[in-house]
Amino acid sequence: MKKILLQYLYIFTITLLMLFIFTWVNACEVEEVETKDLPICEEYEVSTEENPCKKNDVGISTIVDALEKLGESGTLPK
Repeated sequence: MKKILLQYLYIFTITLLMLFIFTWVNACEVEEVETKDLPICEEYEVSTEENPCKKNDVGISTIVDALEKLGESGTLPK
């Protein structure tokens, strides 16, 4: 009888230890924030509903225009 009670005690302590470890590990997980839909703010700029920061809507035409301006200014080699 004593042997069976010790086995149950061991099983209980192992289960309790596993529960504690799994709870502790899950509490330390950091939730990642998706930034693809969030607006981009400059340093010290605060985004509000009335004045949101710049949206991250960069298309190929925007990139082409920027490269053309850089070419015209002479900063890019020809």
